[in-house]
Order: sequence, then C-alpha cells, then structure tokens
Amino acid sequence: MERDKVTGSVTQTGKGKWQMEVNLGTYVDPKTKKKKRNRKYKTIKVKNEKQAEVELARWIAELTSDSYFEPEKINFVEFVDSEWLQKYAKKNYAHTTLDVYKNYLNYRIKPAFQYLRMDQIKPKHIMDFFDNLSEDGMRLDGKTGGLSSSTISYHYRILKSIFRFAVKRGVLKDDPMELVDKPRAISKKIEVYTLDEARKLLECLDQELLHWQIIVKLAITTGMRRSELFGLEFKHFDYDKKIVHVEQALTYTKEGGYQVHEIKKGNGLANQRDIVISESIIPSIKKLELQRKKERLASPALWRDGEHNFLLADENGKPYNPSSMKNWWKRFVERHNLKYINIHALRHTSATLLINQGVHAKIISERLGHSDIKTTMNVYGHALRQADALATEKLDAALLTNTEKKGS
Repeated sequence: MERDKVTGSVTQTGKGKWQMEVNLGTYVDPKTKKKKRNRKYKTIKVKNEKQAEVELARWIAELTSDSYFEPEKINFVEFVDSEWLQKYAKKNYAHTTLDVYKNYLNYRIKPAFQYLRMDQIKPKHIMDFFDNLSEDGMRLDGKTGGLSSSTISYHYRILKSIFRFAVKRGVLKDDPMELVDKPRAISKKIEVYTLDEARKLLECLDQELLHWQIIVKLAITTGMRRSELFGLEFKHFDYDKKIVHVEQALTYTKEGGYQVHEIKKGNGLANQRDIVISESIIPSIKKLELQRKKERLASPALWRDGEHNFLLADENGKPYNPSSMKNWWKRFVERHNLKYINIHALRHTSATLLINQGVHAKIISERLGHSDIKTTMNVYGHALRQADALATEKLDAALLTNTEKKGS
C-alpha cells in the first residue's frame, strides 16, 4: 500500500469526547484494483482539545511506524472455510481426523463465532465459548450434562490450529489463544483384559472366521491401531524373520471414501515400524493368503485393478469398511459372554500385558508406534507404577531370602 502525506484532525463529538481522523493517503484495493482513500477513525475521552491533539500525534506515529500491523478484515467463518481448511487442514490432517474436525466446526465452533471478524475475537470470547461447552444441553445425543473433557479438548485443538495459522498468514498480529488456558482433561480409567480374560478371548476366537481370528490376535499381541490393521497387506509379512512391517493405514469417510496412506499420527518414522509376531499365528496368515489368492484369480474385476491385497477384503479385493470390525466385535463379545471393552482397548490390553510381564517401556513404546516414550509413560503410567511396585516386592523378597539363608 503506497501512502501519501499523512494528515489528521480532531472533532469534539460530546462532553469529553473527541473523534480523531487520520488520512493515510490512497491505496489500490487488491481485490477491486480501484484506488481508495485510507482513513482511520478513533473516539477518545480527554478533557480538552490540546490533549486530543497530543493523542492524535501519538496515533499518527503509531499508524506510520514500521511496526504497525494492519489486521485483515475477514470474517471467522470465511477464514476457516477458504483459508484454514483449504490451505492448511487438508494438507496436514488425515481425512478421518478432518471429518471429525468438520463436525465440531459445523455444530458448535462456526455458529459461536459466525458474526465476528478474526480481529474482533478476543480471549474472553473464547473462554466464554469453552465455559458454555461444559453447560447442560450441549450434548447432541440427548444425554444430560455438558461435553466430556476429551471432546472439549478437541475444540481447543481446532481453535488453536486456526488462530496459529491466522498469525502465520498475516491475518492477525497476536494469537488470542495464547491467553486461553488449555481445558483440563479428566483421564478415564482404561478398560483392558486381564491375562486370564485375554486367554479366554483367544480360545473363543477359534470359532470365528479366519480373517477375524488373525486380526484380533494381531491387535492383542502387537498393539496395532485399527486403521493399521485394516491397512495390512500380505506383502507386509516376513514369515522367515517373523516380522510384520507396519507401513500404512486404511481409513474411510463418506466424503473421501477409502484412503490408503502413510501413517500420519505423531512422528512418521516412529509409526512406520517392524514388530516381531508370534510364530503360532504365521500358519493362519499363510492359509488366509492362499484363500485370498484363489479369490483374486476367480474375480472378474479386482478393486482398483488389484493394486492392494488386504487381509480384510471381500472376494474382489475391496477392503472392509473400518466400522465393520466394531459391529462384528460387539456381536462376538455378546456371543461368547465376554467382558465388553472397545476395539481400541485391545491396543491398551497389549501394552498393559507387556508391562505386567516386565517388558521395558522403551520396547513397548516402539511396538505401539509412539513417537516419544513420554507418551507411553503418560498413557500407561498407572500400570507402570503397579509393575514397578511389584518389581520392588520381588527384589525385596529375593534379597531378604538370600540374606536369611546366609544368616541361618
């Protein structure tokens, strides 16, 4: 923006009230390509004209300084839809994550800030929004009470990303989220299977279809995520070395359909990992591979021209919808009268069983694909403390027994 000579004036508008006007010259509007006058107005409260003139001089100095920042006048919803979603979120989030984020945006975030420009949103507005999320009636499932702490944390994460991006794009000078405390997450007790319950589960699996037998056994012995299990292809197994290469995930949304992609959670290098598998499961995987091979040979048209060879797929090679495992799991648990835990809790069960067997947290972290051992320590801190206490008891018993023998 090219500026001409800067001029200013003050006009009394009421008792003790003065309006300052600064003429910053002309500029060419980048959208309309037309020349416009750049005038700024500000109302102040001072005793007399002399004080008003002093304030005018200060304001002109601020407006003309190199450090002056002119916020872009863009509505919150417009920025989210045309800038953040298109230029940041679609490039940086898995489509399943983005699908969840869009729901939160459409149901609560955009309606809350729809009448405000980005530069008008202050920390107070955001704090009030989070307070409102905790109030009764905010749930969409008809249950009483406010949103859970984990759901509120999702809203915080989304707003944090939006305003951080706005600063990077030069839409805002300061990030209002910097002054907003992160909502306190209330950790829920993780439901897992005990060793005996896990053994019973594995016995019941022998009555199920081969592909479900393999996937659940892998889930409970390797701790792989559901999307990683659905992304598994036979080429990812090294039977000689007894290793599964965890390289990709398969996800599905109504808008994006099926997507096979590199794992985007955390540090990619940590998530793309090799896990040693039980030798006892290899014959079952080989058997399923042979079954899939026969199906592929008999199929008139393979899904995506046979580009993928998933463990979880129909006779044409089309992958199962990831929600299918959840539906099958519920029926399976009821059929065998097992304790119900959700599918993701099989991953937690795997980690907890390893901890109880005395496996080092670093090894567990690598098997789970955590980018940092701190994540493992935070998620499974309670189980690790219990294992630590048990280790101390065993050491005490060993040392005391040895001492007693010497003394006798």
